[in-house]
Amino acid sequence: MQITTGAPEPLGVTLDETGANVAVFSAHADEIELCLFDADDRETARIRLPARTGDVFHGHVAGLDDGQRYGFRAYGPDAPAEGHRFNGAKLLIDPYALALDRALRLHPSQFAFGETAADDSAPFVAKAVMSRPRPAAQKLARQAPRNAIIYELHVKGFTAAHPDIPQQLRGRFAGLAHEAAIAHLKRLGVTTIELLPCAAWIDERHLPPLGLANYWGYNPIAWMAPDPRLAPGGWGEVRAAVEALHEAGLDVIVDVVFNHTGESDAFGPTLSLRGLDNATYYRLAEEKSRYVNDAGCGNILAFERAAVVRLAMDALRAWATFGGVDGFRFDLATTLGRFPSGFDPDAPFLTALRQDPLLRELTLIAEPWDLGPGGYRLGQFPAPFAEWNDRYRDSVRRFWRKDAAGVGELATRFAGSQDLFARRRPSSSVNFVTAHDGFTLRDLVSYERKRNEGNGEDNRDGTTDNLSWNNGAEGESDEPAIIAARQRDQRNLLATLFFSRGTPMLAMGAELGHTQNGNNNAYAQDNETSWIDWTLADAGLIEATAKLIALRNAHPALGDDRFLDGAAQDDSLIPDVDWRRPDGAPMREEDWRRGDAPTLIATLYAQGDRVLVILHRDAAPCGVTAPETRDGYCWRLAFDASEGEARVEAGDVTAPARTAVLLVEEKSAAPARLPAPDDALMARLAEAAGVATHWRDVDGVDHQVPRDTLLALLTRLGLPARSRTDARDSLLRLAQMRDRRPLPQHLVGREHAPVTLRLGVEAPARLTLAHEDGHEEPLVLSNVAPCAWLGADGVRRHGRRASLPPLPAGRYDLRAEDGATCRLIVAPAHCHLPEGRAFGFSAQLYSLRRDGDQGMGDFTTLRRLAEESAKAGAALVALNPLHALFSQDRTRASPYYPSDRRFLDSLYIDLADCPGAAFDPENARALSLRDMVEYPAVQALKQRALETAFAQFDDLARRQPDAAPVAGFARFCADGGEALTRFALFETISETRRGEDWRRWPQALRDAQAAALAAIADQHATRLRFHAFLQWVADRQFFGAAAAAQRAGLSLGFCRDLAIGAAPDGAESWRKAAHLIAGFSIGAPPDPFSRDGQNWGLPAPNPLAIEADGGADFAELLSANMRHAGALRIDHVMGLARLFLVPEGAKAGEGAYVSYPLDALLAQLSLESVRARCAVIGEDLGTLPWGFRERLDAAHVLSYRVLWFERAGAGFVAPRDYPEKAMACVSTHDLPTLRGWWEEADIAEKERLALLSPQTAAEEREARARDRRALIDALQAERLIAPRDVETPFDDALAQALHAFAARTPALLAVAQLDDLAGEAVAVNLPGTDRERPNWRRKLQPAIEALFTLPRAGAVVSALRRNVDQIAGP
Repeated sequence: MQITTGAPEPLGVTLDETGANVAVFSAHADEIELCLFDADDRETARIRLPARTGDVFHGHVAGLDDGQRYGFRAYGPDAPAEGHRFNGAKLLIDPYALALDRALRLHPSQFAFGETAADDSAPFVAKAVMSRPRPAAQKLARQAPRNAIIYELHVKGFTAAHPDIPQQLRGRFAGLAHEAAIAHLKRLGVTTIELLPCAAWIDERHLPPLGLANYWGYNPIAWMAPDPRLAPGGWGEVRAAVEALHEAGLDVIVDVVFNHTGESDAFGPTLSLRGLDNATYYRLAEEKSRYVNDAGCGNILAFERAAVVRLAMDALRAWATFGGVDGFRFDLATTLGRFPSGFDPDAPFLTALRQDPLLRELTLIAEPWDLGPGGYRLGQFPAPFAEWNDRYRDSVRRFWRKDAAGVGELATRFAGSQDLFARRRPSSSVNFVTAHDGFTLRDLVSYERKRNEGNGEDNRDGTTDNLSWNNGAEGESDEPAIIAARQRDQRNLLATLFFSRGTPMLAMGAELGHTQNGNNNAYAQDNETSWIDWTLADAGLIEATAKLIALRNAHPALGDDRFLDGAAQDDSLIPDVDWRRPDGAPMREEDWRRGDAPTLIATLYAQGDRVLVILHRDAAPCGVTAPETRDGYCWRLAFDASEGEARVEAGDVTAPARTAVLLVEEKSAAPARLPAPDDALMARLAEAAGVATHWRDVDGVDHQVPRDTLLALLTRLGLPARSRTDARDSLLRLAQMRDRRPLPQHLVGREHAPVTLRLGVEAPARLTLAHEDGHEEPLVLSNVAPCAWLGADGVRRHGRRASLPPLPAGRYDLRAEDGATCRLIVAPAHCHLPEGRAFGFSAQLYSLRRDGDQGMGDFTTLRRLAEESAKAGAALVALNPLHALFSQDRTRASPYYPSDRRFLDSLYIDLADCPGAAFDPENARALSLRDMVEYPAVQALKQRALETAFAQFDDLARRQPDAAPVAGFARFCADGGEALTRFALFETISETRRGEDWRRWPQALRDAQAAALAAIADQHATRLRFHAFLQWVADRQFFGAAAAAQRAGLSLGFCRDLAIGAAPDGAESWRKAAHLIAGFSIGAPPDPFSRDGQNWGLPAPNPLAIEADGGADFAELLSANMRHAGALRIDHVMGLARLFLVPEGAKAGEGAYVSYPLDALLAQLSLESVRARCAVIGEDLGTLPWGFRERLDAAHVLSYRVLWFERAGAGFVAPRDYPEKAMACVSTHDLPTLRGWWEEADIAEKERLALLSPQTAAEEREARARDRRALIDALQAERLIAPRDVETPFDDALAQALHAFAARTPALLAVAQLDDLAGEAVAVNLPGTDRERPNWRRKLQPAIEALFTLPRAGAVVSALRRNVDQIAGP
């Protein structure tokens, strides 16, 4: 026999053509011998391995072949105190042995201490057998974790007593491969069998004296050798069985025990690793003669060491390669991840396993605990591990045992234990109710106490915490009622298992009614106690189990491998789970906390499938209101653990006592009905659409929006919700607009900063950036990364997030190759802000007089006001809206109810400044002297003159088309573009139809059909030019006034006013009809300004249209109204964030708030503001959205602070507490003048008009007296006025003090009304009135030339000038 050095790899015995290479690891041995044995078990040779490389002894022995029996002897120090236990008398089994010649049996000679220390153990030790096992065929496809249903079985116990399996095959792998065994597994519908340990094991030393033997196999010696009792045919038998199971569509998982070996503690046998290198393979205690015992079996392996990790990895590869198995369950897996300091999920073995190209693709299941310190590690193993979930087991048992555990814990386990496996999937939770250790399913409901006397330990072994119950009698019973109750409970437990998210595991015999007669630790019962008695199989329970598995397989809602979050996952918009009480109401917090809660109800949905699970544990039946089905569907009873007592009638379910019930939603043969959406769906749609379902009044009282309002408003938004189908379709429509596009509809960014772009799932490969000037360039995206978000329909959407390069401020179009477009607004960080503090005057331009006016204030009047204001030290003049009103109906005078906000009202044209506009000066003078603006008369005067001027201009254009005025007009028309053309068309059509409401025009004109408009333009071309001419003249005169203001030193120029909306029958609404919400008007809920709320009769823009164009219409409006201005006041600026909309014909209280895309609108505002160098003031009076003023402040939009509304309790806010970014004033056009307020003129007028009853008027007067007192106190606190009585008449001193108060604030701008400079007592407007009084018509008495010479004006101006630069406060 030739012996050479051989090689250190691979470890173990490797046969080749000439013999065998032998390689054995031992870091501490001095010498290792290979011992050969013949067929009669005689030792024929001892061969010292001749070479050592590192810690591996090796040699090559020629002439050895298949079937050669062998073992090892290792020599070295026998020093237990140092951790070494070498003993050459003990034959050692090769840890890499692939076969043994017999089953392992204990013998005294195997113990290496005491009297037998020197005894040769070789005659009594199983010999390893040299072999060349054939690799198994690799299975092409394994069960996906989401589909797995595990059946845990013992090879022997499953087949040992099976009458249809031949006797010689029973109890072994060959029996498991038999068609009778496979037929049962297939009948059940399981997908995966999990085999209890199959590697060669040995009995614990206390068992043989008791006449017992280890049955389960959790006491291994040779990890790579199938135990000869289970596989006498070795790897060939294992391979054949696995292939037969694969052929039947079943995966095979093997339970491996790497945490300890059968060599046990210091008093155990020396059979393999202890004799080869005790100090390396085992983790020793501080006293090295003892073992760490975290597994509770006498020892544990030291998995922090490479030799141990390699041995385990090689063993797994052997079972995968030679056995063809599909995965492993790791017993007491915490031990495998331990360092001496504790558990680490990145421990060497766990890390090696996850990177191994063969093993990482297999199913890996951890039993996530051991008995050592910190050993309970459920949920802490790394992916791809699944884990046995004992918390699932315990919560299910507690629920059905009727413990005071409530349903909260059960729901968590039922839903997949997301609290434990959040970074994995529900399939990572291996759910079970019973397993090999513990009671069988039948015993669980039949015994309250264990019956383990047969184990020979006086019933001390096995857990006492079984969470079991006996249904009225301990142990077996002949009582039919008890038997029925136990059968029902078994069905309940099985139903709970298979209805739960996660991977269900069924213990062998659970479906058969198998009993171990109360033994809950049958590890040593290799007999009829543990073996399945197939003659007693419960056919009904088998049928129920198979039915439950079939239901799980048929219904994705039961087994979908994703965690439940209550959100919709697809276009149905049905939530994936809906937890309900029996009465159909959603579960509340207190319902989850109830310890005695008897029922868990869950409606589950996935992939178009919907089921209702009812787990009811109470002794009395329970009525359950099923949720509404989808249109055209009905509920059908699919499983009833009571087997016949459950009832389903028209959505009402009767769940019998202690019963699990499953209903499935199926297509109904009955005619489809269209039920209305429930409140929850309505609220969901409303929220997604930005429609608030509640609002609070000024007193904090919550008001629910009427359902009819919501339905009408949603319909007008293009989101009908009359039926549930409508509502869901509308949600889908919103999702399509917002979440499913390759590009968003619009995007907001900041100048010179990266812009984050969210792309849809089908993200475009390339993008083009189109600039405002038409220039285009390819766009390179960076930082592309996956992202997810909750869509408008509640469905989680996935896409990508990318960064656009920094861009200068402007408007762009992002374009994809498929035509998708995104409006990109890159805005400055904030609006233009005035430098330093300043003051100014506010004026109603139409109300001003001057020498030579034609009955109302005009642009020349404005120029003179600007000059006079500049002389007084003012920096700006704030104006009423100059929007175009109704030229065909001059009785409509409100500047806040215009026809079109983009254009100027032609009545402001000064005829004297318009070439060719001849007019009757006497008529003009008569109109000028009147106290009220007579709009129709002024219109008649100016219309005739302007017609004349236009005729002359038109003649000039024909004669001299290159004349400067003609060219200027052409440029103006070109710049005005389609907007100007449409306005001129409106004015022309309105003329021809004598001012008829456009909503009553012929359909073609109403809809602005191109052909109809072209016909009008062709037929009335001159009139179109006339109306464009009027705008040109007005714009030139306005520009002239602005230029004059700048020359005069009015540094900020004019502050224009932008009304919140335009009249529904005006030009703007006609042009933008498709972008407006018909049937609703802008208003306000009750507030201090109007206790009954307000309805302003103005149509609101559709927020979805603004989303679509990114606020392009708003930008156009801003551009038109910032023209020739240094500031712009935005009326009701809250409209950037939300508007209160009132249905036509309804009271204001029946309205609802609608949200608007604030980010886009603020971006457009800051962009236009900076471009025009125009400051912005937001009229933010009334009820504001939370955080809205802070958003405006960040955007440098000045707040509008009116003294009357700045209250601190019953008093007034001190000047120092006003914000810096604000325009401060004492009163406004909608409030009484100062004098009128002091003298209670407004109260008297309201009483006269019957707007206040005498009693209410009296109460208002009492309140006004208190307010006067508070105001005097505030002025005195600032040392602005001497003590005075509240009944003292209003005078110059009080006017001066009030304006000094406003000017003393830190606000950047302080403004006084010209009405207060003139000492007017009657307000220009009284909200809530129209024709009852001359709103918007009253003129100031003094002309502009005289106004600033009045004592009152002097007092006000001096207060403003003296205080505007002071630091706020006394």
